[in-house]
Amino acid sequence: MPTPPVADTWPDLPPRVPERTLRTWGPGVRGGSSTVFDVFGHDDTVLYKKYAIPRAEEDLDRLVQLYRGLDDDSAALVRRRYAWPLAVVAGADGAVAGVLVPRAGMAYQAHLSTKKVRVRDLNYLLYEARAARVGIEPASLREKLKLIRALVEALRWLETRGLVHEDLAAHNLLWTLRPQPAVLLLDCDSIRPVDSVVEEPLLTSTDWTDPRVLTGDTPRPDHASTVYAVGLITARVLVAPSWRPSGADTDDPLGGQVPAALAPLIRASVRASGSRPRLSQWLTTLDAVIEAMTGEGPELQTTPSVSPVESLPRTAWTYALKGRLAVTVGFVIGAVAAVVLLTGLL
Repeated sequence: MPTPPVADTWPDLPPRVPERTLRTWGPGVRGGSSTVFDVFGHDDTVLYKKYAIPRAEEDLDRLVQLYRGLDDDSAALVRRRYAWPLAVVAGADGAVAGVLVPRAGMAYQAHLSTKKVRVRDLNYLLYEARAARVGIEPASLREKLKLIRALVEALRWLETRGLVHEDLAAHNLLWTLRPQPAVLLLDCDSIRPVDSVVEEPLLTSTDWTDPRVLTGDTPRPDHASTVYAVGLITARVLVAPSWRPSGADTDDPLGGQVPAALAPLIRASVRASGSRPRLSQWLTTLDAVIEAMTGEGPELQTTPSVSPVESLPRTAWTYALKGRLAVTVGFVIGAVAAVVLLTGLL
């Protein structure tokens, strides 16, 4: 007789939690504009993300209420795919102090040959030769395509609800191959209604951001910006982590591990201007490419190894306020440390 599946239970959280009622452990880990704390109680399922700068209460309440309005299955899906704001944390003065977010699953941890445990963010997929030297098994072409599909599916879920993630970058994407290829999006308090008027500064990673946003042609990331990010991520996963759009229309092969049927879609997605494909087209194309593969596919090629001195990239943060851009460099150690805590490593 088969064993019945275990129900995906979750502690009941109110939409608003007084900060004074939270029992946190340790000094927390700083990353970007927030500090993440481990939280006692709640079945060890949530973390407290405390803000260093004020955040708009209305935007966070909207995300919390969207989550609370989901049925049980949809809510469980959200917790698996997104570090979604589950509750707003109120400070002593009643203002927003932070949010509670779900802790990422153990599958997103990487146990390195150096005896360390690290978060499995996208950099370990991009720099696979370096990752292999510390014991992280590289993903096959089929697995990479399934990871990209999982990302597109998660972003498509947001798109159908009129939402956009404003900071799609390597440090905000976790991945796993077991039990099946899956992704987890971090910094989901950066999710906004598309085309909404937002007075808060835009915190994004310049090397991953739609050029239309960087030049001020569009004030905030929109659905076309999401497609740009998908195209860029796909090219960097399948070609090279330093890949950039050429800026010119060309049919030259992209090289790397890019299946022929996917190349035109990548090019159309990262064009600086003009229309871009829809995420639904990405899903259709990826399904067809994966279905047509035999084994690992004839397109599989060996990705060139990085040099021994090559390191994971630093992250450049861009703050945009009322159409003006001021660029400052944030070291990757802060971002990585915050993500590490999100998987319960500290």
